[in-house]
Amino acid sequence: MSDDALTCKTVTLTHPYTRSDNVKAIQIALKGNGYDFGPIDGIYGPLTAGAVEMFKRYKGVTPVNPVVDLAMYYFLGVRCVSTVQLTEQLDYNNPLRQVVETAWYNNRKYWAFGPNVPLPVDTAQTKIAQEYMIAYSVSPHGEPDLVPLQLNIYDSIPGMPQYSPIWHLNYVIVPRGYVPNTIRSAEQAVTSGYQIISSDRYVN
Repeated sequence: MSDDALTCKTVTLTHPYTRSDNVKAIQIALKGNGYDFGPIDGIYGPLTAGAVEMFKRYKGVTPVNPVVDLAMYYFLGVRCVSTVQLTEQLDYNNPLRQVVETAWYNNRKYWAFGPNVPLPVDTAQTKIAQEYMIAYSVSPHGEPDLVPLQLNIYDSIPGMPQYSPIWHLNYVIVPRGYVPNTIRSAEQAVTSGYQIISSDRYVN
């Protein structure tokens, strides 16, 4: 099995040791990053787990432990299919095949029809809600370098007084060691201590 066909299954140190194609892909990625732990045998033992922890320390990923989850697959550069990605393509209850966005609100996932279409908005006349996007940086032209796999974050949902179908985009600037989906609510974004850039973009 190639790493293109892998499912992003979480791997950690267990007894007996895990043996799988996922482990082999992790080992190949570690070797490619200069970590020597012995042969590429598809077995997740103490040496491979130790290399994962060393990789996390170098990248500034926390917590430092032997767990390889969805975020770690990204940091290692291992291509795999995630359930996060698959939720965007479900059509058993979406016969019109509309684009569906998965987003966080208050630590829970919500789904909304998309795509987000930019709109000209008179903020003095229009009620707006706040949407937070996690990014590494924003270019001088206002284009964000978004964190892969991170879901956007809503400050409200339908039925709440502050809800609006018009969203104002805000960019939360995080370091490269940030683990995707650590921030899962507007409150966490605002109180994170990270810089927040208020954009001039409004979408529906």
